[in-house]
Amino acid sequence: MYKYAAIFTLLAILAMTACDSGLDGQLNENIPPTTSLTVNEINLPEGERLVSQVNISWWGDDPDGYVVGYEFFIGDVTTAGEEEWVYTTSSDSTFILPIEEGDEDADVEFTVRAIDNEGARDPEPPTVIFPITNSPPQIEFNNFETPPDTTYRIASFGFTASDPDGDANLNRIEIALNDTTSEGAWKDIGLGLNLVTIQIDDTADPATASILLGRSAIESNFNFDTVHLNGENEFFIRSIDNAAAVSETVSYEWHVKRQTSNILFLNDYQGSSSGDRFDLHANLLAEVGISQIDYIDISDGTPTGGRRVPFTQALPDRSLASPTTNLMLAQWDHIYWISDNLDRNIGYALEMTLDFFDQGGTMFVNIPSKFVSDQNVLLQFLPFERVEPVPVGESSFIINSGAEMQASDGTEDAPLLRFRRIRTAEHPIVPFDETVPLYEAPFRVRGGFPPTTKDYDGSKLISATNPEQNLIYFGIDFDEFTNEDNSDCQPSSQINEEDENAPAPCSEVDLLLQQLVIDILGFQQ
Repeated sequence: MYKYAAIFTLLAILAMTACDSGLDGQLNENIPPTTSLTVNEINLPEGERLVSQVNISWWGDDPDGYVVGYEFFIGDVTTAGEEEWVYTTSSDSTFILPIEEGDEDADVEFTVRAIDNEGARDPEPPTVIFPITNSPPQIEFNNFETPPDTTYRIASFGFTASDPDGDANLNRIEIALNDTTSEGAWKDIGLGLNLVTIQIDDTADPATASILLGRSAIESNFNFDTVHLNGENEFFIRSIDNAAAVSETVSYEWHVKRQTSNILFLNDYQGSSSGDRFDLHANLLAEVGISQIDYIDISDGTPTGGRRVPFTQALPDRSLASPTTNLMLAQWDHIYWISDNLDRNIGYALEMTLDFFDQGGTMFVNIPSKFVSDQNVLLQFLPFERVEPVPVGESSFIINSGAEMQASDGTEDAPLLRFRRIRTAEHPIVPFDETVPLYEAPFRVRGGFPPTTKDYDGSKLISATNPEQNLIYFGIDFDEFTNEDNSDCQPSSQINEEDENAPAPCSEVDLLLQQLVIDILGFQQ
């Protein structure tokens, strides 16, 4: 019995002891963190200052916890409201320190304070004063992104703006046309662009120019009424930074022609015969009622090594095919394109005529056919699949002097077309399934020694249109047909059918043009 009493007494003592074992005293208060700047003071030689873009770093310590972030303030810290501190978890950053608009220099305070895990902030944050100066921004035109010497309604300008103090210090880009002093002469196009296009309305009096922004040619609300039609124009551009410092103004001069027609004649016929070929086609167009055309000579450059010619300098640079050249060519309803070689600028036509065809444009192409690789990009543009090579064992195709062109099935009222001399350079074209054939040439093949000619059984197609009938290719130079200048032909109206010795009738190239350009393609003034 004494055994159980002793155990009970021991348990009671333990219980009373446990009830009286609580800790006495007070908890320590949270100690706020401290902050340090990597650089506490800026010492520069007299007269020297930093650029406004500076890199600043710092760190924080907390004796009874850990640092979770920082807050910084730029300016006189004694005026800082709590909501004006900027929070960050970084311990360094690059800043564009502010300079009052119109000032070149400033002494800018930067203060930073650490925050610990209980939300306490450094009560005595460090400050450093940065003596800074503002450098004016810069701007320049991009290589190859300015207009050719002469344009019609469309001209684009590519540029690059920068600032020695950091591009974040740029505020805006401004442009002007022919006038930089009148009120409202400069147009603010903001930032984020490296290309502007002016689109001239030469039907207005006076002419005006709207501004298209960026490489997507987005319409803006800005217009110029200072266009000089059929004269020299000067485009100005400058950049301005956040301190209102202005870059040097750069400018570009070029000639603007008034567009007088909805038909553009592209002359890509190289050499001394270029002018004669233009006269031939211009006279034929006049005979079918088209006397007013706009004209661009794109016959500069020479193809070498079997490669296509470098892109003409008479049009905007190839890098500006979109938007500039597409916008430019779409100003016309019809394009009449002549050349002496498929290795010339026709090889670039696909990339610069998308807008033209999307807006319902039609095009006539007169370029002598020749063999080209099946991989040639122009086969993606012209309305045929490939060009026939000379058959194995033969030396060339041949078209005899005096031979006549034949209309393809379905081509009605074909005019008379006779060759004035032997031709050995042209090759037949091979149509797609969807190609609409128009004319065949009397191709034969020549080979052997001595040379002999024989019939040719392959494709003889030389002219065709695409299924939409908005593009016609004619693969014989018009100068190869007999005309009134030839001594061996005479206009049909002057031929005495009873005279057995009368010369053969001349080719009816004007009727060909009427059929292809007017009746099928719908060219009209």
